[in-house]
Amino acid sequence: MKKYLAFVSAFVLVCSAAAGCGKDKSSSDSDALKPAAFDTTEDASGQPDPLASTEADTAAEQTTEALETTSAPEATEEQTTEHIREVDPLGGGAFSYDKNGAIVFKDYKDADDRTLMAAAEKLFESACDTEWKFKFSMPFTIDQDDYVENEYSWRYYLITTPGINSFSDVVNEYHKVFSDRYPDQLSDNYIDHNGRAYGFTGGRGSNIFYSASKIVAIESRTDDEIFFTVENYYDGTDLDGSAPRTEKDVFSCVISPDGTWRAGKFTLPN
Repeated sequence: MKKYLAFVSAFVLVCSAAAGCGKDKSSSDSDALKPAAFDTTEDASGQPDPLASTEADTAAEQTTEALETTSAPEATEEQTTEHIREVDPLGGGAFSYDKNGAIVFKDYKDADDRTLMAAAEKLFESACDTEWKFKFSMPFTIDQDDYVENEYSWRYYLITTPGINSFSDVVNEYHKVFSDRYPDQLSDNYIDHNGRAYGFTGGRGSNIFYSASKIVAIESRTDDEIFFTVENYYDGTDLDGSAPRTEKDVFSCVISPDGTWRAGKFTLPN
């Protein structure tokens, strides 16, 4: 009798286990066992799980596989460079960046004001990037174990970038984007010492409320320089009660005899 009861009990347990394995996985019991990070249902914010596979993911994978099995003709160096450096947002190809970040015009004298302003805005962006690197960062490689200090205990580190062996080399690099018509003030950040160039890397933080800049008008022009009005936009903050604001400044482009534009009068937004 005891053996019979044991057999019946074992049979019931097996049936129960089988019924549990076949239960609908969409049931609440099944969902409760899912790790939260892999839950494919929407959370309280209505955002789906970013790890969940979608039809778009499948299509992207298929496209990638197709591209990997198809050999495309290699672009020439000239084609690649032209494609990467082309910056005319108007689509006319009237101007582009050179390899240093200056603007090269096909013929700026025949360009309309809209095209000139678009070119100036791109040069302004390049000037901001260059100014920040040279004044508040470091555009060159350095040896942090080799340094000298000035009277304020600022450390100037040995520049190890090939070809940058003196202060004049630093200046020449800077003036690939900026015209030498205006003072550069690089002597605050770079010095000569024992026949080598040393640079100061003590930067500052950027204005967290600065948003963007836009060239909005042509102010005046000479034979080799065009002056523009640039508007710098700043976001407001609830922390100090300040409101969004716009500040106007003057930006000029100095034009070389070969038609290359370099930044002239310029103030870094801060």
